[in-house]
Amino acid sequence: MNSRRFFITAVMMFSALGGCVVIPEPLSANEEAVLRERALEAIHRAVRYKQAGSVRAFGIEILQKHEGIAAAPWLRLALEDEEPGVRFAAALAVGGVKDTSSRRALMRLVNDPNPSVQTAAYYALHRLGQSGYADRLPAMLLEHASPEVRREAAFILGLLDEPGVIKLLAKAMSDPDPTVPSQARQSMARLGSQEAILELKIWANSGAGDRRVLALNALAELADPALAETFLYKLQQGEFLELRLAAARGLGLLGRDEGFKLALRALDFDDPLENATDPPRDQVMRVRQLAAAALGAIDDRRALRPLRRQLEDSSDPRVQLAAADAILSILGTGREHQLPFRQSGRQTSDSMR
Repeated sequence: MNSRRFFITAVMMFSALGGCVVIPEPLSANEEAVLRERALEAIHRAVRYKQAGSVRAFGIEILQKHEGIAAAPWLRLALEDEEPGVRFAAALAVGGVKDTSSRRALMRLVNDPNPSVQTAAYYALHRLGQSGYADRLPAMLLEHASPEVRREAAFILGLLDEPGVIKLLAKAMSDPDPTVPSQARQSMARLGSQEAILELKIWANSGAGDRRVLALNALAELADPALAETFLYKLQQGEFLELRLAAARGLGLLGRDEGFKLALRALDFDDPLENATDPPRDQVMRVRQLAAAALGAIDDRRALRPLRRQLEDSSDPRVQLAAADAILSILGTGREHQLPFRQSGRQTSDSMR
């Protein structure tokens, strides 16, 4: 039994413990206002977090999601970040908010030494009306030597919202690196491919545990009422906690709250295994992030007190960010411009480290 599967077994044991969940009382209006500001402050701190580029990149995604064009000054600074992964996230975010004042910086990123960053710049420039740059993405998808770059190209092509791209992405299904067809399948599903959606449903029911969570989260992004029974079944019968939390999020995005108590309980998960290949801290992080994402999707103000507790816990900035995201998803800012959900546990491309 490998360590990843062993972890899943342990989490499955945790999920089987029903326990009694005490539903917290809602916050007062004044407490909500203070919490909203603290959540935004936490995201701003994360965007400046010097110790880890992955935290800065995650913060940029959340900042763009909740502040929209108001985040543009932060995004422009991040376009110059020393970490390729941060520049990649910033370029995607700039494209998401259509910040025309960043056009010159994006033109520099077209020649970035990191090819994944180049693909993000192509997307952003396309969003700003310079469509010729998107014409470079097919070659990045099908011909680039790096599987990481091919995978990022598959992701970005899915953001273009052009159904005609499905045929192009289908060509990547024969890529020798398994991560490329996986991402291509998710992008095809996002663009409406029923075949890709069916394959993701199959993945959610078989194979490695992390692949099942990935598939279920991709299905959740579609917010398709036809998938409600799939999510409900996985919430009730899912073999391990991470899968059940992904199902809770999927239901939440459909306006259903069946996973609320499970997500509340999992937000305090602290029973990891000791093993060398899956650090306990990362185990706790993944479960708590998924729990926060589910609570944000369910949109129940009674989750604000436990989310505030995670926001105030500085032991892991990744969990703090997930809590801040959920808090703002519940309280709202009126400036949501959401990028597709990318699990924080998603591996950073080797070429972007």
